[in-house]
Amino acid sequence: MIFMHALLLATIVQTSTPTDIEFQTAAAAGQKVVQLQHALPLVNQVVLVPDEATYLDELSKWSTEARWPVLYDDNRFAPMFIRKFRPQKVWRRPSIGQPVEDFKTTSRQVVAKAWGGTASPNIAFADNELEPIGLVITNKDDPARVAAVALAAGRGQRLRFVEKWGEEQVMWSESDSTQRMEKVQTLVQETNDEIVTITVCMSMSPRAHYARAKENPVATTDLLGRDKEGVRFAWCGWVFGSQKSSAYIAACSLFLPRTNYWFCNTYPDSGVWRQYGIGNLEEVLPKLDITLTTTDGTLEALYKVDNGGVDEDVIFFTSKGNQDFLELADGRIAPTWLPVLNTPAALYFLHSWSLKKPSNRVTVGGTWLDRGVYAYVGSSHEPVLQAFVPPMEVVRRTMNFVPFLIASRWFAGQGIHSNSWRLNTIGDPLMVCGPGPTTNRRRVDAIDRTNCTDVVAEAKLFLMQAKENPSDASFAKAIELVSLLGRNKIVVQLWHAANGQGVAEKLTAKSALATLFRAQAVDAFLWAYRLLETPNRHEQDMLWQLASLFPESAISLLIDNIRGVYACDDIRLIAPIVEKNQGKQGILSIINTYLPKARGRNERELKRMLKEYGG
Repeated sequence: MIFMHALLLATIVQTSTPTDIEFQTAAAAGQKVVQLQHALPLVNQVVLVPDEATYLDELSKWSTEARWPVLYDDNRFAPMFIRKFRPQKVWRRPSIGQPVEDFKTTSRQVVAKAWGGTASPNIAFADNELEPIGLVITNKDDPARVAAVALAAGRGQRLRFVEKWGEEQVMWSESDSTQRMEKVQTLVQETNDEIVTITVCMSMSPRAHYARAKENPVATTDLLGRDKEGVRFAWCGWVFGSQKSSAYIAACSLFLPRTNYWFCNTYPDSGVWRQYGIGNLEEVLPKLDITLTTTDGTLEALYKVDNGGVDEDVIFFTSKGNQDFLELADGRIAPTWLPVLNTPAALYFLHSWSLKKPSNRVTVGGTWLDRGVYAYVGSSHEPVLQAFVPPMEVVRRTMNFVPFLIASRWFAGQGIHSNSWRLNTIGDPLMVCGPGPTTNRRRVDAIDRTNCTDVVAEAKLFLMQAKENPSDASFAKAIELVSLLGRNKIVVQLWHAANGQGVAEKLTAKSALATLFRAQAVDAFLWAYRLLETPNRHEQDMLWQLASLFPESAISLLIDNIRGVYACDDIRLIAPIVEKNQGKQGILSIINTYLPKARGRNERELKRMLKEYGG
């Protein structure tokens, strides 16, 4: 049944099926992933943990008969995951109360236990007749080490530890690149397995110098997995960041379905740009049980998408620009105007420089990752358009079971960009985006966890407390728990109840704000926002992304919340209303407030606007 879908797509999409060895290897790897996922029952529950030791202990409870998502208990990534996963039960587990003393030993035990063993993953894999096709590499002191354990245990991969590979801002020298490429190759050869993917779970530079590259710098994830001659023997994915975010990336990759796609194309339908358009995906994808939403790449269209956020699983987005701006079909936007993601997403982003500084939250790439992207293909330097595989070809490959990150690279012999180049691949390289049925795992009923708190029961308790003893704190706690469970309608009702009883203040407002944004409850959102003490960046982004729905009376709130790093874009949006009410002098006053601290594009744009309005 599964493989009939792949044959169907190969027939519908009028391009020849690649026959090269890399395609066959990649497709075979994806098929193994799908077969393994369908063989491992998925328990319909999510377990939230407070710390690393508890996280590892929870992973150690996985078996060949039961797997389930494990996440850190937070108010950003966990709710996003739960809204998409829709579990039967959400459990909150208390801390086991002791730190991890020997991470290497503990992690190997966790991987072995997930496959029915005790201390040796090698024996456990052999007992299950499992032949690992992936190698996971981490550093024992890096926060992303927790994702390394989850991915090794979840997919039956080899786990190895290396020294630190430097910091993000320090580009690899040629000697660094050579040494680390050789280290990876040695680790792969030592496994005696047919390894086809490498997952690096730790901080490192996204860019490197490489002696055999046509131009430098190149992407580190396109170097690792190549031999000294530059020939690829494995594909690389990269996971980095905090324990919370890296555990989220692992859980999304392992457990989420990917059946809803969004395509936003800013390129013209002519010349070389046309082949990077949507093609016949609107006809093809529904036949594979995948829904597709499309948006033309204009400012107005994107502003409409911004209202309430995006819920799609896989995003294809084309644009031009740099790490600090995007060129749409009819204008330029700052990274702050990228849509808020309501649920996790994988992203194929055709754009220059977006991953030059991926951990910097004010860059394009950093914004996408902060929004909740868990798999990301993007450039770390100017790549040229042809460096990207056209979206139609990426989809054709993924529907034939080539994993998402691998499908986004040119295969050997497919031109100069199949050599080491400038596209980085963030996430799990074995994550599959196949036809609808392939990513829907078989679920079994939740397991009763007497040592955990049932979040539904906890939510009911606090709902009762809010009813009996209404206060800002009691409503805030009830809303926090209901929001975690993804019950948006109830959150909106609770907000109105708290507001009606006169107890809604800063705590209730903060707990309810994101849900009010998703519901596009404009008046309630504005009321809640005004109650916040110091809005954070995420809250400010939601404010501006609902701005087109606001009455003119809200203009003062927007002026008070102009986002300094990209003030020029916010001021440009509200300039007509400000000029209407306050004249050009009102706009000049705002510009002069932000110009002294402006840098780069922001400074240039503000100076241009200053002249435009007569300053």
